[in-house]
Amino acid sequence: MRYAGKKGFTSIAQKQRPERSLNLIQLTGLVTQLTRENKLKTENNMPVVDLRELGYAKLLGTGSITQAVHVKVERCSESALRKLKEAGGDAMTEKPSEH
Repeated sequence: MRYAGKKGFTSIAQKQRPERSLNLIQLTGLVTQLTRENKLKTENNMPVVDLRELGYAKLLGTGSITQAVHVKVERCSESALRKLKEAGGDAMTEKPSEH
């Protein structure tokens, strides 16, 4: 008998690309790094970080943030949004435009 290869199906979950997420503590480090490299954009004197451009889909609330930052991201957890607002920043959640 010959081996015909793998049988069965591949689930949709296995085919989907894993979603990249970022914690607030990592966001703090990212803001510091972008500032050091002079790549941090500002709007109305507030730093703006577009996580979608950097390949992240979700912002999570692990850690803390002390700097006011405007974050553009596809999805944001409630705790991350609360902590951003407490620091004086905010998050704009929307899907990236499809070109």
